[in-house]
Amino acid sequence: MQSRYKFWLGISLLVIFVGFLWWRGILHTRYAILSPKGSVEKKELPYEKYSFEKLAMRGGVASTIEVIGDKFYYRSEGRRISGEINKPEGEIKGIVVMARGYVDKAVYRTGLGTHNGAVYYAKNGYITYAPDFSGYGESDVEDENALGARLVKPVEILDLIASLSQDKPIFLWGHSNGGQIMLSVSEILGKRHLTGSVPVKYVRGVTLWAPVSKPFPYNILYYSDDASDSGKWLRGEISNFEKDYDVFDYSIDKYLDWINIPVQLHQGSMDEAVPQKWSDDLAKNLKEKEKELNYYIYPGADHNMRPNWDSVVARDVEWMNKLAEVK
Repeated sequence: MQSRYKFWLGISLLVIFVGFLWWRGILHTRYAILSPKGSVEKKELPYEKYSFEKLAMRGGVASTIEVIGDKFYYRSEGRRISGEINKPEGEIKGIVVMARGYVDKAVYRTGLGTHNGAVYYAKNGYITYAPDFSGYGESDVEDENALGARLVKPVEILDLIASLSQDKPIFLWGHSNGGQIMLSVSEILGKRHLTGSVPVKYVRGVTLWAPVSKPFPYNILYYSDDASDSGKWLRGEISNFEKDYDVFDYSIDKYLDWINIPVQLHQGSMDEAVPQKWSDDLAKNLKEKEKELNYYIYPGADHNMRPNWDSVVARDVEWMNKLAEVK
Protein backbone atom coordinates (compact mmCIF):
# COMPACT_ATOMS: atom_id res chain seq x y z
CA MET A 1 0.00 0.00 0.00
CA GLN A 2 2.82 2.37 0.90
CA SER A 3 4.66 1.61 -2.35
CA ARG A 4 1.52 2.41 -4.39
CA TYR A 5 1.18 5.67 -2.49
CA LYS A 6 4.79 6.61 -3.27
CA PHE A 7 4.30 5.71 -6.93
CA TRP A 8 1.26 7.95 -7.39
CA LEU A 9 2.85 10.71 -5.34
CA GLY A 10 5.86 10.60 -7.67
CA ILE A 11 3.63 10.76 -10.75
CA SER A 12 1.72 13.72 -9.30
CA LEU A 13 4.91 15.61 -8.51
CA LEU A 14 6.24 14.94 -12.03
CA VAL A 15 3.04 16.28 -13.59
CA ILE A 16 3.19 19.38 -11.38
CA PHE A 17 6.87 19.91 -12.26
CA VAL A 18 6.26 19.55 -16.00
CA GLY A 19 3.28 21.91 -15.74
CA PHE A 20 5.50 24.44 -13.96
CA LEU A 21 8.15 24.22 -16.68
CA TRP A 22 5.51 24.64 -19.36
CA TRP A 23 4.02 27.66 -17.56
CA ARG A 24 7.47 29.24 -17.29
CA GLY A 25 8.00 28.72 -21.03
CA ILE A 26 10.91 26.31 -20.62
CA LEU A 27 9.17 23.55 -22.56
CA HIS A 28 6.64 25.64 -24.44
CA THR A 29 8.81 26.61 -27.41
CA ARG A 30 8.51 26.24 -31.14
CA TYR A 31 11.38 23.80 -31.27
CA ALA A 32 11.05 21.52 -28.22
CA ILE A 33 8.82 18.58 -27.40
CA LEU A 34 8.59 16.34 -24.35
CA SER A 35 9.67 12.74 -24.86
CA PRO A 36 7.81 9.83 -23.18
CA LYS A 37 10.68 9.70 -20.64
CA GLY A 38 10.10 13.30 -19.65
CA SER A 39 13.21 14.73 -21.31
CA VAL A 40 13.25 17.64 -23.76
CA GLU A 41 14.00 16.69 -27.35
CA LYS A 42 14.53 19.02 -30.32
CA LYS A 43 11.68 18.75 -32.82
CA GLU A 44 12.75 17.95 -36.36
CA LEU A 45 12.23 20.96 -38.63
CA PRO A 46 12.98 19.86 -42.21
CA TYR A 47 12.41 23.30 -43.74
CA GLU A 48 14.50 25.29 -41.29
CA LYS A 49 17.42 24.83 -43.70
CA TYR A 50 15.55 26.93 -46.28
CA SER A 51 15.45 30.08 -44.15
CA PHE A 52 17.32 32.96 -45.77
CA GLU A 53 19.96 32.98 -43.04
CA LYS A 54 20.62 29.25 -43.52
CA LEU A 55 20.70 29.55 -47.31
CA ALA A 56 23.13 32.47 -47.06
CA MET A 57 25.47 30.11 -45.22
CA ARG A 58 24.79 27.20 -47.57
CA GLY A 59 25.00 28.98 -50.92
CA GLY A 60 24.83 26.82 -54.03
CA VAL A 61 25.98 23.22 -54.38
CA ALA A 62 27.53 22.56 -57.78
CA SER A 63 26.82 19.52 -59.92
CA THR A 64 27.63 18.53 -63.49
CA ILE A 65 25.34 20.05 -66.12
CA GLU A 66 24.37 17.59 -68.86
CA VAL A 67 23.19 19.12 -72.15
CA ILE A 68 21.14 17.09 -74.62
CA GLY A 69 19.88 19.10 -77.59
CA ASP A 70 17.98 22.10 -76.27
CA LYS A 71 17.58 20.63 -72.79
CA PHE A 72 19.88 20.52 -69.80
CA TYR A 73 19.94 18.55 -66.56
CA TYR A 74 21.58 19.07 -63.18
CA ARG A 75 21.03 18.04 -59.55
CA SER A 76 19.68 19.93 -56.56
CA GLU A 77 18.76 18.60 -53.12
CA GLY A 78 19.12 15.05 -54.43
CA ARG A 79 16.73 15.65 -57.32
CA ARG A 80 17.46 15.67 -61.05
CA ILE A 81 16.21 18.95 -62.54
CA SER A 82 15.50 19.47 -66.23
CA GLY A 83 15.26 22.70 -68.21
CA GLU A 84 15.63 24.46 -71.53
CA ILE A 85 18.92 25.89 -72.80
CA ASN A 86 19.29 28.39 -75.65
CA LYS A 87 22.73 29.12 -77.11
CA PRO A 88 23.92 32.08 -79.19
CA GLU A 89 25.27 31.33 -82.66
CA GLY A 90 28.28 33.60 -82.20
CA GLU A 91 30.21 35.01 -79.28
CA ILE A 92 28.77 34.43 -75.80
CA LYS A 93 28.54 37.72 -73.90
CA GLY A 94 27.09 36.24 -70.75
CA ILE A 95 24.59 33.90 -69.13
CA VAL A 96 20.96 34.49 -68.20
CA VAL A 97 19.36 32.21 -65.58
CA MET A 98 15.57 32.38 -65.90
CA ALA A 99 12.73 31.63 -63.47
CA ARG A 100 9.20 31.50 -64.89
CA GLY A 101 5.96 32.29 -63.13
CA TYR A 102 3.24 29.85 -62.08
CA VAL A 103 2.02 27.36 -64.68
CA ASP A 104 -0.51 24.57 -64.10
CA LYS A 105 1.22 21.19 -64.32
CA ALA A 106 -1.53 19.91 -66.61
CA VAL A 107 -0.46 22.28 -69.39
CA TYR A 108 3.20 22.82 -68.58
CA ARG A 109 5.95 21.98 -71.05
CA THR A 110 9.65 22.74 -70.87
CA GLY A 111 10.35 26.36 -71.70
CA LEU A 112 6.79 27.58 -71.13
CA GLY A 113 6.95 31.09 -69.70
CA THR A 114 10.59 31.67 -70.65
CA HIS A 115 11.13 30.48 -74.23
CA ASN A 116 10.36 33.68 -76.15
CA GLY A 117 12.56 35.82 -73.94
CA ALA A 118 15.29 33.17 -73.96
CA VAL A 119 15.35 33.10 -77.78
CA TYR A 120 15.66 36.89 -77.89
CA TYR A 121 18.51 36.97 -75.36
CA ALA A 122 20.30 34.15 -77.18
CA LYS A 123 20.08 36.03 -80.48
CA ASN A 124 21.78 38.92 -78.70
CA GLY A 125 24.68 36.87 -77.38
CA TYR A 126 23.47 35.40 -74.10
CA ILE A 127 23.22 31.70 -73.32
CA THR A 128 20.06 31.04 -71.28
CA TYR A 129 19.20 28.39 -68.70
CA ALA A 130 15.54 28.06 -67.68
CA PRO A 131 14.99 25.21 -65.19
CA ASP A 132 11.62 23.48 -65.09
CA PHE A 133 11.90 23.17 -61.27
CA SER A 134 11.19 19.93 -59.41
CA GLY A 135 7.86 18.34 -60.24
CA TYR A 136 7.79 19.85 -63.75
CA GLY A 137 9.06 18.77 -67.16
CA GLU A 138 11.44 15.83 -66.84
CA SER A 139 12.49 16.78 -63.31
CA ASP A 140 12.14 14.47 -60.33
CA VAL A 141 9.02 14.80 -58.18
CA GLU A 142 8.75 17.84 -55.93
CA ASP A 143 8.48 17.88 -52.14
CA GLU A 144 5.20 16.37 -50.95
CA ASN A 145 4.63 19.37 -48.67
CA ALA A 146 3.11 22.30 -50.57
CA LEU A 147 5.21 24.90 -48.77
CA GLY A 148 8.33 22.77 -48.92
CA ALA A 149 7.92 22.60 -52.70
CA ARG A 150 7.85 26.41 -52.81
CA LEU A 151 10.71 27.02 -50.40
CA VAL A 152 13.12 24.79 -52.32
CA LYS A 153 12.89 26.76 -55.58
CA PRO A 154 15.54 29.38 -54.67
CA VAL A 155 17.80 26.47 -53.74
CA GLU A 156 17.38 24.97 -57.20
CA ILE A 157 18.44 28.31 -58.72
CA LEU A 158 21.40 28.66 -56.32
CA ASP A 159 22.58 25.17 -57.23
CA LEU A 160 22.25 25.89 -60.94
CA ILE A 161 24.27 29.10 -60.63
CA ALA A 162 26.97 27.25 -58.68
CA SER A 163 27.13 24.66 -61.48
CA LEU A 164 27.73 27.24 -64.22
CA SER A 165 31.07 28.44 -65.53
CA GLN A 166 32.13 31.67 -63.87
CA ASP A 167 34.17 33.02 -66.79
CA LYS A 168 31.13 34.89 -68.17
CA PRO A 169 28.91 37.44 -66.38
CA ILE A 170 25.67 35.97 -65.06
CA PHE A 171 22.29 37.71 -65.00
CA LEU A 172 19.08 36.68 -63.24
CA TRP A 173 15.63 36.96 -64.85
CA GLY A 174 12.34 36.35 -63.10
CA HIS A 175 8.70 36.79 -64.05
CA SER A 176 5.79 36.84 -61.59
CA ASN A 177 6.43 34.07 -59.01
CA GLY A 178 9.80 33.62 -60.68
CA GLY A 179 10.47 37.27 -59.82
CA GLN A 180 10.04 36.43 -56.15
CA ILE A 181 12.42 33.51 -56.53
CA MET A 182 15.05 35.74 -58.14
CA LEU A 183 14.59 38.44 -55.50
CA SER A 184 15.26 35.74 -52.90
CA VAL A 185 18.35 34.53 -54.76
CA SER A 186 19.63 38.11 -55.14
CA GLU A 187 19.30 38.65 -51.41
CA ILE A 188 21.01 35.39 -50.51
CA LEU A 189 23.89 35.95 -52.93
CA GLY A 190 24.24 39.51 -51.67
CA LYS A 191 24.62 38.29 -48.12
CA ARG A 192 27.17 35.72 -49.23
CA HIS A 193 29.09 38.44 -51.04
CA LEU A 194 29.12 40.58 -47.90
CA THR A 195 30.65 37.67 -46.00
CA GLY A 196 33.27 37.10 -48.71
CA SER A 197 31.75 33.80 -49.86
CA VAL A 198 31.21 34.74 -53.53
CA PRO A 199 33.26 36.76 -56.04
CA VAL A 200 32.41 40.45 -56.50
CA LYS A 201 31.49 40.09 -60.19
CA TYR A 202 29.88 36.67 -60.04
CA VAL A 203 26.26 37.78 -60.75
CA ARG A 204 25.96 41.21 -62.40
CA GLY A 205 22.25 42.04 -62.09
CA VAL A 206 18.64 40.87 -61.84
CA THR A 207 15.77 41.83 -64.15
CA LEU A 208 12.26 41.39 -62.78
CA TRP A 209 9.06 41.29 -64.83
CA ALA A 210 5.98 42.02 -62.69
CA PRO A 211 7.46 40.18 -59.69
CA VAL A 212 5.35 38.86 -56.82
CA SER A 213 7.04 40.98 -54.19
CA LYS A 214 4.73 40.88 -51.18
CA PRO A 215 5.76 39.24 -47.87
CA PHE A 216 5.46 35.50 -47.21
CA PRO A 217 2.87 34.00 -46.75
CA TYR A 218 0.58 36.77 -48.06
CA ASN A 219 2.24 36.34 -51.45
CA ILE A 220 0.52 32.97 -51.84
CA LEU A 221 -2.63 33.65 -49.82
CA TYR A 222 -3.43 36.48 -52.24
CA TYR A 223 -4.01 33.93 -55.00
CA SER A 224 -5.70 31.23 -52.87
CA ASP A 225 -9.26 32.28 -53.82
CA ASP A 226 -8.64 30.78 -57.26
CA ALA A 227 -8.35 27.28 -55.79
CA SER A 228 -11.30 24.90 -56.04
CA ASP A 229 -11.74 25.04 -52.25
CA SER A 230 -11.20 28.83 -52.15
CA GLY A 231 -7.87 28.31 -50.42
CA LYS A 232 -9.09 26.40 -47.36
CA TRP A 233 -6.49 23.62 -47.66
CA LEU A 234 -3.62 26.04 -48.30
CA ARG A 235 -4.56 28.19 -45.31
CA GLY A 236 -4.44 25.06 -43.18
CA GLU A 237 -0.98 24.21 -44.49
CA ILE A 238 0.25 27.72 -43.69
CA SER A 239 -1.28 27.56 -40.21
CA ASN A 240 0.56 24.31 -39.53
CA PHE A 241 3.78 25.79 -40.88
CA GLU A 242 3.54 28.83 -38.61
CA LYS A 243 3.27 26.60 -35.54
CA ASP A 244 6.87 25.48 -36.07
CA TYR A 245 8.53 28.21 -38.14
CA ASP A 246 8.90 31.97 -38.09
CA VAL A 247 7.54 33.12 -41.47
CA PHE A 248 9.76 36.21 -41.35
CA ASP A 249 12.75 33.88 -41.88
CA TYR A 250 11.42 33.14 -45.39
CA SER A 251 10.07 36.53 -46.45
CA ILE A 252 11.84 38.66 -49.07
CA ASP A 253 10.75 41.97 -47.56
CA LYS A 254 12.97 41.34 -44.51
CA TYR A 255 16.19 40.97 -46.53
CA LEU A 256 16.15 43.70 -49.18
CA ASP A 257 19.18 45.23 -47.44
CA TRP A 258 21.24 42.25 -48.61
CA ILE A 259 20.82 43.02 -52.32
CA ASN A 260 24.09 44.35 -53.80
CA ILE A 261 23.50 44.03 -57.56
CA PRO A 262 21.65 46.34 -59.97
CA VAL A 263 17.92 45.69 -60.29
CA GLN A 264 15.83 46.30 -63.41
CA LEU A 265 12.09 46.27 -62.73
CA HIS A 266 9.32 46.17 -65.37
CA GLN A 267 5.61 46.56 -64.60
CA GLY A 268 2.49 46.85 -66.76
CA SER A 269 -0.18 49.25 -65.54
CA MET A 270 -3.00 46.90 -66.60
CA ASP A 271 -1.51 43.80 -64.98
CA GLU A 272 -4.37 41.78 -63.42
CA ALA A 273 -2.10 39.21 -61.77
CA VAL A 274 0.40 41.49 -60.02
CA PRO A 275 -0.95 44.92 -59.04
CA GLN A 276 1.25 47.84 -60.05
CA LYS A 277 1.25 49.02 -56.44
CA TRP A 278 3.33 46.00 -55.49
CA SER A 279 6.10 47.06 -57.85
CA ASP A 280 5.68 50.71 -56.85
CA ASP A 281 6.23 49.69 -53.22
CA LEU A 282 9.19 47.48 -54.10
CA ALA A 283 10.81 50.28 -56.09
CA LYS A 284 10.24 52.71 -53.21
CA ASN A 285 11.80 50.32 -50.69
CA LEU A 286 14.82 49.65 -52.91
CA LYS A 287 15.40 53.35 -53.49
CA GLU A 288 15.13 54.08 -49.77
CA LYS A 289 17.82 51.45 -49.22
CA GLU A 290 19.93 53.15 -51.91
CA LYS A 291 19.94 50.13 -54.24
CA GLU A 292 20.77 50.59 -57.92
CA LEU A 293 17.43 50.45 -59.71
CA ASN A 294 15.84 51.05 -63.11
CA TYR A 295 12.03 51.03 -62.83
CA TYR A 296 9.87 51.05 -65.96
CA ILE A 297 6.08 51.26 -66.00
CA TYR A 298 4.29 50.40 -69.26
CA PRO A 299 0.88 52.08 -69.55
CA GLY A 300 -1.73 49.62 -70.76
CA ALA A 301 0.59 46.58 -70.62
CA ASP A 302 -0.63 43.29 -69.17
CA HIS A 303 1.10 40.69 -66.99
CA ASN A 304 3.19 39.45 -69.93
CA MET A 305 4.21 43.00 -70.92
CA ARG A 306 2.01 43.03 -74.03
CA PRO A 307 1.95 45.20 -76.12
CA ASN A 308 5.36 46.45 -74.90
CA TRP A 309 7.21 43.12 -74.88
CA ASP A 310 9.70 44.21 -77.57
CA SER A 311 10.66 47.32 -75.60
CA VAL A 312 11.12 45.31 -72.39
CA VAL A 313 13.52 42.71 -73.83
CA ALA A 314 15.42 45.40 -75.75
CA ARG A 315 15.91 47.35 -72.53
CA ASP A 316 17.10 44.18 -70.81
CA VAL A 317 19.72 43.48 -73.48
CA GLU A 318 20.97 47.08 -73.47
CA TRP A 319 21.23 46.97 -69.67
CA MET A 320 22.99 43.60 -69.62
CA ASN A 321 25.44 44.69 -72.31
CA LYS A 322 26.52 47.66 -70.21
CA LEU A 323 26.91 45.58 -67.06
CA ALA A 324 28.73 42.82 -68.94
CA GLU A 325 31.38 45.30 -70.05
CA VAL A 326 32.26 46.24 -66.45
CA LYS A 327 35.64 44.73 -65.61
